[in-house]
Amino acid sequence: MLAAVLVVTRQPVLAAELSRGPDNDAESACTEIKNALHALGDSEHNESLALALSGGGNSTAIVEARLSVLLDRTQDLRVALKHARASADSRDPMVDQCMRMGYRALVISEKLSSDVESVLFGGDEDSVAEAPALKPGAPAASPPAPQP
Repeated sequence: MLAAVLVVTRQPVLAAELSRGPDNDAESACTEIKNALHALGDSEHNESLALALSGGGNSTAIVEARLSVLLDRTQDLRVALKHARASADSRDPMVDQCMRMGYRALVISEKLSSDVESVLFGGDEDSVAEAPALKPGAPAASPPAPQP
């Protein structure tokens, strides 16, 4: 009988410990975005190394493989941003800042992917342009427009 009382009284404490408060929700949304950003940054770095090592197009297999990973990490960031945008905490200033950072990185990553595809699969080398400059205090970036 005593054991049953202890289990019943302990259960509400566990539920309170596991419940997520507003700070935890905002933090988890930002953590998901930041983890996706770190993975994307790593794949961008690996892609740039593969491009440097390919030395004028001698071996494109590694560049293509790294591009595939880069595209996967870009998609992961899109999913993280979608989760944050759909969450109840999307208006939280911390989440808003994380989403802005994520959208900026997404635009740059898509430009990088596009440029690498142009180099790999033909296209005018002169068409490779620089990514847009980031301005501190710029208004929130909107989600990228669908490409035709």
